[in-house]
Amino acid sequence: MLRATLLASALRYAEHGMYVHPLRVGAKEPLWGRWEERATRDPELIRHTWSRAPFNIGVACGRSRLVAVDLDVPHANETSGIPGVVDGWTMLETLAARASKTITPTFAVRTPSGGRHLIYRSPAHTPVRNSARTVGWCIDTRAAGGYVVGIGSVVDGATYVLDSSTTDVAVLPDWLLTLITTSPMPPKAGGGPRQAEVVGRLRALARQGNREQRWAAGILRSECDELAAMTEPGGRNNRLNLAAYRAGQLVGAGLLDQAVAEEQLTEAARACGLGADTPHEIERTLRSGMTAGLSRPRRMATAPVRRIGGAA
Repeated sequence: MLRATLLASALRYAEHGMYVHPLRVGAKEPLWGRWEERATRDPELIRHTWSRAPFNIGVACGRSRLVAVDLDVPHANETSGIPGVVDGWTMLETLAARASKTITPTFAVRTPSGGRHLIYRSPAHTPVRNSARTVGWCIDTRAAGGYVVGIGSVVDGATYVLDSSTTDVAVLPDWLLTLITTSPMPPKAGGGPRQAEVVGRLRALARQGNREQRWAAGILRSECDELAAMTEPGGRNNRLNLAAYRAGQLVGAGLLDQAVAEEQLTEAARACGLGADTPHEIERTLRSGMTAGLSRPRRMATAPVRRIGGAA
């Protein structure tokens, strides 16, 4: 029954001009390596793929010419510090009010956590990339190089569902495009320690999933910890590029969620003071390393390497 529901949903996305790819059953990680280039609208390929198992649905934003505004809910003990702002939706309402605008109705999806994905059509001739909380508190964006989980997908026993009265996709409004493409100034070098909840989320991630997913999450945690600890200016940008490359390899193998990896790496980069002089420095470096890593997926060795003696 679930398999039929997901197949029907994937076909509807394709009928609306959106490219889809399978995610692991009950998870948000891609099943296919090079998922962005392999995402499809071919109904025969979709039927063949989703007839095999109840795969969750990934909607490739870049190929579909979409911008997804991910309005999240805060983690435990996390607050915005802004009166009336309690989650991503109220943060977006506040940003719209500041610009004397309203939130344009569009195709929207309710996530299992209680957040929302607002799906907009990407404006022509204006490149839009992924972002992690640079637009506002509890607001991420997914565009070229990113994907969102589709309707009918099930994660932790909860389902992604339609959250709008329309399936029409509106064009991303100019005021929101400006917010997304103009990043705020990051904190100065040495501006403060990493937030406790960020470190806690990485630790929790390393305890979830199967053995290979825990291995991948442990690598991400180690990369973020090492990057965040670099308080001296030299080498930080190169270290971010390397961390993003290694994370991209694991995303390409379907072991990490790209959005989670990018958010954690962005937080670690800010913690070490990157981006203080160039607002887009983190995003450019992160994108370069992640893209390179996605092209060379990495999985855990099937057998442990035997070593003689102690550590080398």
